[in-house]
Amino acid sequence: MAQQQLQSNIMKKAQIDLSIEVVLLIVGGVFFLLFGALLFLIDRGMLPYSEGSMYGIFVVLVSMQIITMGKTPFGDVLRSWLVVVIGLLAAMLGTLAIFYPVHLNATIRIIAGLMVLIAGTVGMLQLFISEDKARVWMKVPGILQQLTVACALVYGIEIVLGIITLLPGIMPNPLTAVFLLLFGASLLFLARCIHMAAHQYRSTEAKRVLEPSTTKRGFFLLKETSLTVGNSFNIYQGYLLILLGILVLLMILGIIPSFNSDGQLGLLLVLTSLQLLALGEFMGKEMSRSWPAIALGILFAAIGFFSCIVPGILTGVIQPLIGLQNIISGVLLLATKIVGPRVYQISHPPAESVALPPIVKQLTLVLTVTGIVTILFGINMLAPLLLPGLFGMIAYALLLPLLIIIMGLMVLILVAITQKLNGMSMPSP
Repeated sequence: MAQQQLQSNIMKKAQIDLSIEVVLLIVGGVFFLLFGALLFLIDRGMLPYSEGSMYGIFVVLVSMQIITMGKTPFGDVLRSWLVVVIGLLAAMLGTLAIFYPVHLNATIRIIAGLMVLIAGTVGMLQLFISEDKARVWMKVPGILQQLTVACALVYGIEIVLGIITLLPGIMPNPLTAVFLLLFGASLLFLARCIHMAAHQYRSTEAKRVLEPSTTKRGFFLLKETSLTVGNSFNIYQGYLLILLGILVLLMILGIIPSFNSDGQLGLLLVLTSLQLLALGEFMGKEMSRSWPAIALGILFAAIGFFSCIVPGILTGVIQPLIGLQNIISGVLLLATKIVGPRVYQISHPPAESVALPPIVKQLTLVLTVTGIVTILFGINMLAPLLLPGLFGMIAYALLLPLLIIIMGLMVLILVAITQKLNGMSMPSP
């Protein structure tokens, strides 16, 4: 017993408790550090550059803050359904810019520039005007003073980067790269300060985000959403997959031009890193958010960002990686959620048969379909490698859009079921 307790304590110490805000700041810091470093090489003509895709992935990251926390460029707001919908629309626009960087380059650049400029200006004003921020923090020695400095650095550099983005060519690329590196370092510094301050002063922000809404009256879209952080990610992922499947189908039919596959694969890898860093989920399995796991998540994010910014270099690496990830995820999902419990029921039959509620049966069916389709999607991603030549390309083209759309629908149905289970106070399998 003592040994088990010791192992449990070791596991708890190994677990790194990162809030969703800290995770997004870390990922954002990695993005700007990487982009700043790459911009030196891009400016010298040593690397290709997809500007629209770069701005698109940035808008997606900002949208994740809106969807999961209600943090907008205009400040923190109630995370109502209206705010979530606005965040989803912004994320979809950023996604389209990743897929079609040339066509949406100017539009997404202006949107990204306005987001950064407004966020920096509003944040700086709130930092020094609000009575519960810098005025109070600077009186307390230690982490709160560091938090004030970190916020001021982030907001100040945001204003500069917003102006640079809206007025391209106003500053030479090497100097812009320096500001990007400083901004990335400032975001990491801010993430550290928020993480330490939250633990030191027992912040209730995570509890507020994760708890169901207590708002009972008012228009539906204006009510605070009860979406968990996991389901917030899943809603975007579901709509992303459906959009991707439709675009692939239209591209195969010759209705629309081909899209940026490097950006698409990079975005999928960034979402994988966010799920690992924020939720501790990787390949369909929960894992301890230890430092090695965090390092793996940061590595995936960096590879995904690189693929979005610099096209044509990592395609052959990311596609089989995502294929293998989906195959393993689907197998683990079926083994742990469907086959394993079923085998246990057969080998340990209950004394009295208990009829499962219809919603649990629906959940089991959705998980089964999701696992099968995920495996097929992974195999399909590997089809050009497993079946080289014309046959492999035909199999890849014909099955891919259908599998992607089904995966997206299953994700959205799973969100609806788990939200209903949470409302019924029933544990989901």
